[in-house]
Amino acid sequence: MRRGIPRSLILVAAAVVAVGAWVAVGYQALNVPHADLVRFERSVFSPAGQDGVLERVFEIIEPTHRHLVDLGAGDGVRGSYSRNLIVNHGWRGLLVESDPDLGAALLETYADREAAQTLQAGIYPGDIEIRLEQANVPRDLDLLIVSLHGNDWYVWRAIQEFRPKVVQIEYNAAFVPPQPMVIEYHPLNYWDGSIYFGASMQSLYALGQRKGYELVYADRSGTSLYFVDRKFFPRFGIGNNDPLLLYVPRNGLPLITAGRVWDFVDSDGRPLRKAGEDLVRRDVRIRRTFVVGEL
Repeated sequence: MRRGIPRSLILVAAAVVAVGAWVAVGYQALNVPHADLVRFERSVFSPAGQDGVLERVFEIIEPTHRHLVDLGAGDGVRGSYSRNLIVNHGWRGLLVESDPDLGAALLETYADREAAQTLQAGIYPGDIEIRLEQANVPRDLDLLIVSLHGNDWYVWRAIQEFRPKVVQIEYNAAFVPPQPMVIEYHPLNYWDGSIYFGASMQSLYALGQRKGYELVYADRSGTSLYFVDRKFFPRFGIGNNDPLLLYVPRNGLPLITAGRVWDFVDSDGRPLRKAGEDLVRRDVRIRRTFVVGEL
């Protein structure tokens, strides 16, 4: 009577096959070419190399619609993050600017170009998705740009029904990882040139993680972060995207670490350098408050 293959040998063979598969996967992961985005920084209209970064990102991730949303678009020319894609790469998009003067200039910039919808309006978490729906933005748009110098974190958090492949968002590089910081929300928040703006790299990273996005780059100017939908992250060949490893300081800003934060911020959240001074906008006084814990 013929004897079958011993069960122990079958288990060993299965284990060898499994290990071989894991080795193959590991080899492939280790040999994914690193995006090396720093080499691609270049400016056509952007202030500090962001145009080249976006070009490279969308070589790695093929866009579906070539559709973007630019929140805080300025006049659409000077320091624009989106103009290169629209003018030179055939993209379409919605560009929104809250400042009346810049918004008027934005409308004039794209008056004769149907590819760009422009809007001068406030940008708030409560109605941002309504704005996108009214503009017929695809739910799976390719790029979201957030450069508000204020409530950026809150606006990105509020975008739930739309799923951009890539998010470029400005951050407050004064707060060194792993220091979390988000300014307290007020609808009239604005940047007056102080360290009171936006959110830290750590807080945006944590938000991205909750939303299913991975950080792939911080540009060399210490201005913008680049996140991609998690399913695209392996294409970038990044072994560790911890914010502390990708962090870049920004000229002109102090370095506030977790151990030194109270050198700059009073115990009630008010920055010492501006003690007693509130932001004032439209006769409304806005108390400067840093939220230095996780939201």
